[in-house]
Amino acid sequence: MAAEKNRRLGYSVAGGASVLLIVIYCIAQSWGSLLGPVTDVIFVVISGSCALMAFEVVRRTGLKGNFGIVYGGFFLCVFLWFLGETTWAVYGVLLGIEIPYPSVADVFYMFGYLPAFVGSIKFLSVFGTGMGKRKIFGIVTLGVVAIIAVLTFLSMPLAVAETNFFASFLDVAYPSFDVILIVLGICMLFTFRGGKVGIPWQWITLGLLLLAIYDIAFSFGTLQGWYYSGHPVEIVYGLGYISLALGFYGQILAVEPE
Repeated sequence: MAAEKNRRLGYSVAGGASVLLIVIYCIAQSWGSLLGPVTDVIFVVISGSCALMAFEVVRRTGLKGNFGIVYGGFFLCVFLWFLGETTWAVYGVLLGIEIPYPSVADVFYMFGYLPAFVGSIKFLSVFGTGMGKRKIFGIVTLGVVAIIAVLTFLSMPLAVAETNFFASFLDVAYPSFDVILIVLGICMLFTFRGGKVGIPWQWITLGLLLLAIYDIAFSFGTLQGWYYSGHPVEIVYGLGYISLALGFYGQILAVEPE
């Protein structure tokens, strides 16, 4: 009973946070110069909460065995992304740079992909054996097509954009890594279908998918000039972090005794 009550509490908090995020973004569009700093701080709070949830999972399960590698990888991923959000906020709030891209924040974001890939691949190597070769082949093929499509659409903006080498590299790297993350996430979604362990993993993979979708939109937005700090597209980004946090919270409840 206690575990079920805590699960409902988790859904209530996540739902309330999602609604609040959407409302804030709708209202804040008229805040002018305050829009960027306020939303920057919001993402420090959201990503930090997500990292704390992931840390609690690792603290309870340890780093040994298959689950240790999986949980450790995802914790390190979201922790590095939290450092990236914090660094971005320092640029925006303290230094007054609206879109610090590229910057030191991107170092943390980019390195966050590596443990995410390790955790996802380890997860699939342990639990994804029953997916079937045809299904895996279809998903991977879809991923390759998606990477080609994304890079094709990016080629024209990249050709005319006046950016340095590091910015051009990031404009290509982010969408490419995100598509790989989407492919891994879809494979993970097909692995567990329900239960007290499966449902939290579905929230985690949904979070990764939402973050990846936002990153692709961010790359297009910065290249085409329509993105600004506090843009409503960041709602997808925030919902991704909230989904990840809900998934990690579900994992905490899953390892607790009933």
